[in-house]
Amino acid sequence: MEVQLISQVIVKPSSPTPSHLKIFKLSLLDQLIPAPYAPIVLFYPNYNGASYPQILKRVEKLEQSLSKTLAGFYPLAGTIQDDLSIECNDKGAYFATTKVDCHLFQFLSKPDLHLICKFLPCDVCSVGPMAGTRVTNIQVNVFECGGIAIGLCISHRILDGAALKSFLKSWAATATGAEENAGPN
Repeated sequence: MEVQLISQVIVKPSSPTPSHLKIFKLSLLDQLIPAPYAPIVLFYPNYNGASYPQILKRVEKLEQSLSKTLAGFYPLAGTIQDDLSIECNDKGAYFATTKVDCHLFQFLSKPDLHLICKFLPCDVCSVGPMAGTRVTNIQVNVFECGGIAIGLCISHRILDGAALKSFLKSWAATATGAEENAGPN
């Protein structure tokens, strides 16, 4: 299975972070988290048989809606300053698009955990200083069948499971144009 990089961009928030919120101090528990990122891969089959150009339009919509979503979740558009804080500097999220040369169900029928790392935008096992790295990294993987796997590496120091759920619900609502958008709590 080959995963070929198609594009990579930095998605900046649609509106700037207010100046009084430029530094987000981490709690003591968050400072002690050893893993830099909590990786997650979300799989979406192409049930409606969308064509490749239609799939690329969906990816474009994901990118545009991410910009709007980052405005509400401003620390996710920042960089890790040190072990104590996040600099909410609007540097944006890393967003890559890849093409996978197999079908989604072919991969899911016999998933290989070593290959799943190819769907992630960063090395989740990296050790060393995190200062200056982006809080949010996303990779949208498009399979031959039109299925999509969205790989996320978001700093575990800034998002726990509940916050990740809130972010994903808000991003999905923005992408689909839903009236009700669950912003950050």
